Amino acid sequence: MKPFDLNDSLLGKKISHSDKYDASLLFRIPREENRVHYGLNSDDLPFVGFDVWNCYEVSFLTDNGLPVSRVLKMVYPANSQYLVESKSLKLYLNSFNMDKFGKTVVEAEETVRQTISNDLNKLLETQVRISLFNNCSQAIEPFTNFARKDLAKMLPMEKLEAVEFNQFNESPALLKSKPTNEVHEYLFYSDLLRSNCRVTNQPDWGDLFVRISTTHEIDLSSIVEYLVSFRKENHFHEEVVEMIYKRFYDYFNPTELMIAAMYTRRGGIDINPIRASHSALLDENLIDATIRSEKRLRQ
Repeated sequence: MKPFDLNDSLLGKKISHSDKYDASLLFRIPREENRVHYGLNSDDLPFVGFDVWNCYEVSFLTDNGLPVSRVLKMVYPANSQYLVESKSLKLYLNSFNMDKFGKTVVEAEETVRQTISNDLNKLLETQVRISLFNNCSQAIEPFTNFARKDLAKMLPMEKLEAVEFNQFNESPALLKSKPTNEVHEYLFYSDLLRSNCRVTNQPDWGDLFVRISTTHEIDLSSIVEYLVSFRKENHFHEEVVEMIYKRFYDYFNPTELMIAAMYTRRGGIDINPIRASHSALLDENLIDATIRSEKRLRQ
């Protein structure tokens, strides 16, 4: 097989849209290509988890030309060898727009759902769970226990305003804690996460969710400084979450750890990776493909 080259993808390139379903538009990226840079071994991962995608611009036709519009949710495991490149997925989904897939709406919807599932299973060499939702589908909010746990509000504003934020490339040395003989549990989210696309350099905004149990007493202001240090980093969403997980795993030696991010949609797609030390820490409302997730403010 040809060695991986991100330049082979469609990201950042002008592409004409196909009026016919075309699975060849899909492009995959090896996870290992970035994991090696921060010490993650794909054969011995320190986490379980999933990548959860919501695609808001899915449409296709019935045999008589009636358009059907749906929201697609797909979920696939973090231990898969590959992830799907987002622009290729968008173009692939657009190729359904003018094609016909069934006599009835129900038949067309199931044909499209099964086709997408089969194509992504083959591309990513893993099980990809797919659901299509309409306007009547109930949305359920994930991470409900984080509702009043905004990291910035857990710290005195005068303390944050006294910090000199001058590091804008990922800097784990900013993380500060002290070992103790007690277990400390932390639960918080932050809307301060910003990184940039590896190819286009366009900004990606995310809400980060953290749950950690550790014998380290963590300086929470150092967490803020660390998150701010991503502002000039160029990584895919999945890579950012795994990098943060690995840093917290190495620096705080946790007994339990969960890191997740819900990113703002771009190009009609949002990506929401979640990684955890134990499967019980995974948010079921997020990772269940049959549940339409309620969105955050910026989504």
